[in-house]
Amino acid sequence: MVRSFVLRSLVAGLCLVAAGTVSADDRVSASKKGSLLMFSKVEIKLQSVDGGGFAVTQDTFVDMSNDYPTDVEVQLYFVNGDAPAPAVFVGDPPVQIERAHPGWNWADCQITLTANQPTYLSILSGLPAGCQPFTVLDPGNPPGRPDPEVRGGRILRGFVYAWAVDNNGEEIRHNHLAGDAILVNYARATAAEYSAYAFAACPGDTCAHGAAPDGTPGRLLLNGVEYDMGFDKLLMDYYATGSFALSGDGRVVIVDTDLTLHAITADLRQDTTGPVTTKAKFDVWNQNEIRLSGMEKCITCWDQTLGSRYTDPNYFLRANLQTDKGKARIDGIESSVVCPLTVEPGTFSGPASLLGITIKQLTFLNGQTVAGFAASALNMVGQGEEAGVILYDIISRPDELNNGTTGAGVGSAGSVKSGRSGR
Repeated sequence: MVRSFVLRSLVAGLCLVAAGTVSADDRVSASKKGSLLMFSKVEIKLQSVDGGGFAVTQDTFVDMSNDYPTDVEVQLYFVNGDAPAPAVFVGDPPVQIERAHPGWNWADCQITLTANQPTYLSILSGLPAGCQPFTVLDPGNPPGRPDPEVRGGRILRGFVYAWAVDNNGEEIRHNHLAGDAILVNYARATAAEYSAYAFAACPGDTCAHGAAPDGTPGRLLLNGVEYDMGFDKLLMDYYATGSFALSGDGRVVIVDTDLTLHAITADLRQDTTGPVTTKAKFDVWNQNEIRLSGMEKCITCWDQTLGSRYTDPNYFLRANLQTDKGKARIDGIESSVVCPLTVEPGTFSGPASLLGITIKQLTFLNGQTVAGFAASALNMVGQGEEAGVILYDIISRPDELNNGTTGAGVGSAGSVKSGRSGR
């Protein structure tokens, strides 16, 4: 089933605990198991070939495992991270040279993980796990939209959420899910792997294994009570683009950083309130401990951008950072200045807990010739706590299972407010 977001802002977060009562053990982690997994970056790439047509140059493989001796149902949502794009016309009379593209839309599927089962799926095909291919989010011949970084390329990208549910599709505690994603680039003969972010249900063992967290079905509160909380700020350590710090043995190594950011909050209902919009505010320090400010980027739903392509002031560039290494704290905050044009008139961005993946891209030169390429992915760490919420539709059960009613329903989502604490 495929559904689309509409362009209305969803305020992130819902905190039912007082600041300071949530411990680091009740916070998202990329090094533990959980009931909810977030795969922050999946990507398919194609490239035009001589004679016409396109060849697949990159796929992403999502791995999941069930570390428990009983079966569990897992609900997955594939989300297109890019914004809707209109058709492109040139000439007079106008001739269409590129079709319109859907954006911020999603498709879901449900799979069963048997006792102690590992499995995987190709984002390109959805197999062997049996989900739909990611290309249903922007179908066509070829699928996806023009790749902004590769001439003649096509790209389709976004993220995947997965969580444990019962036979009725309602969320349950099953803190035995783990996962990772591997981006395999066939054209460059490289790969990069990162771990899924995991949120435990009922932190502190407040409910039994297999039980529903205390809340409304169809509403996952990432608040330290129902599920772990997100981070208040992300921490990023990086080599500046334009630095030669990694060069050696007579070889020049060019560095760039592929940065992916997204809010943990998502409204995946048919009657969605739309994707989250927030301003990512970067506080940057260079190797001399000099703080640099003013760098920011508007994030709606999801964003993947090379560090070299950020707008000024761009402290990913060595010329602006003034040292080879930099550190950044990234905070999703409200803004009526940076982000108002990305949402409907009269609405603005709000605060949001962010997650992110960095991929170091290294290009090896032998004189003026490219001699090799390497990529290394890393989960970003964070500080403090900030809440979020995931909303989704429960599949209606047959009437006889509902005592003659027409469906189980999810109830009202209610108001969504922000809760933050720093530590």
